Amino acid sequence: MKYSNAILFIATIFYCCSSYSQTKAIEKSKEIQAAIKPGTVAVSATGYTMQAKIDGKEWSATSMVPPEAAGRIVGYYKDQYIGLPYSKSSLKKGKIIILGEDEAADLFIKNGCLWKGMKGQMEIIKADANTAEGKFFFTTICSSTNKSFAVTEGFFRISFSKN
Repeated sequence: MKYSNAILFIATIFYCCSSYSQTKAIEKSKEIQAAIKPGTVAVSATGYTMQAKIDGKEWSATSMVPPEAAGRIVGYYKDQYIGLPYSKSSLKKGKIIILGEDEAADLFIKNGCLWKGMKGQMEIIKADANTAEGKFFFTTICSSTNKSFAVTEGFFRISFSKN
């Protein structure tokens, strides 16, 4: 895996400097790598990132799919994910995308329901030739149960391929 050496290095430094053994660092590195899904990119402080509150609870992606590959902005945490609409041409600073039938957000959490975000918005707060950042919120609805809750304080950062 592309990031495994960097993750092992960072985990080793963190744990060794914190008086943990190298064995603990390797174990932590394996745990981090297991959270990164194939075909995704690890999140970082300056690269890809996505976070939100789901029903009031903090949620942070551990990996994201490059948007050109997925056709959406998708962040994963274990088997959970948040998906947002993606169109590179609409990612301009100040652009507000109203979430609804044509521009739906989605959420999957381990409860057997794919939640659709049919009310909310996504605002692009930064965009240049290499990256875009945005904030988002939406109310989710489970079609099989009609239960709903809010996804709030969402933030994402993505990079574009250099083709």
